[in-house]
Amino acid sequence: MYIIGHQKERAVLKETLDHGNIAQAYLFTGPQSIGKSLCALEFAACLAGEPDFEPSEEKPHPFDVMVIRPLEVTKRGVTKVKNIPSESIREALSFLSQFPAGGKFRVLLIEDAHRLSETAQNVLLKTLEEPASSAVIILVTHEKGSILPTVLSRIKQVRFGFVPQEVLAREFGNEEASDIAPFFFSLGRPGMIFSALRDPAAFSVERELLGGLFRLSTLTLSERLLLAEKMAVHTERTVRLLEWWLPGLYQQSRQRTDRKQMIRFFELFEEIEATLRLLKTTQSNTRLLLEKLLLSV
Repeated sequence: MYIIGHQKERAVLKETLDHGNIAQAYLFTGPQSIGKSLCALEFAACLAGEPDFEPSEEKPHPFDVMVIRPLEVTKRGVTKVKNIPSESIREALSFLSQFPAGGKFRVLLIEDAHRLSETAQNVLLKTLEEPASSAVIILVTHEKGSILPTVLSRIKQVRFGFVPQEVLAREFGNEEASDIAPFFFSLGRPGMIFSALRDPAAFSVERELLGGLFRLSTLTLSERLLLAEKMAVHTERTVRLLEWWLPGLYQQSRQRTDRKQMIRFFELFEEIEATLRLLKTTQSNTRLLLEKLLLSV
């Protein structure tokens, strides 16, 4: 996996490095699966004195970089993602307090920072208020609204956008990706294509489920219930599928001229977004939420 696109954002970060104008904390924000985490790791490696660093299984990040991400927990066949607890942040801050071994900085990179518990964010806030000169913190998220305003006010934000369709088509326009990549070109998310190429079987399942969502109006009651059951096995995947479904529905709504149909599309958008909020912020039963959503269409 490597970075595709984001030349403008990476150029700005390189200029920051060249001029030595380093902030104590950054927020890399933008849509999911577009390459924010890869850009964050690239920036972190430069700060840690390893600009040519290439991640591997043996060494996933530079010595002076610590990466924190949420844990996935499977219980009774259902996989959910846990919030990052305050204990993890306290351990990471101990790492940051040590003197860098290679470069000028030690870096804490927090992926899916929207999964930081409120307590964890408050622990982090204390460090942001009194930062060490040799410490840099990078938060990566596609849900900026989940970060406390007090934290946001103390970090420099870097916004990333979708990768243009023509860039993805040029990058993945080969035989190996021919059956997979076009499905994602219009979504502008190279991370999805990498995932599909790495695990075609899992991609096949996701494509089947997403196809069911787009054909929802033609499905029978029992088929909708079966679709909800299959999706509910993995909550994080369910969130991804619903987030992928939304832009496609938006494109469909733009082709409608009937007022009643357009109103129904907007009602559906609101229902999907409400379901997403519950899935992300509560411990609600994923299957029941999906059944309610899919049967309402």
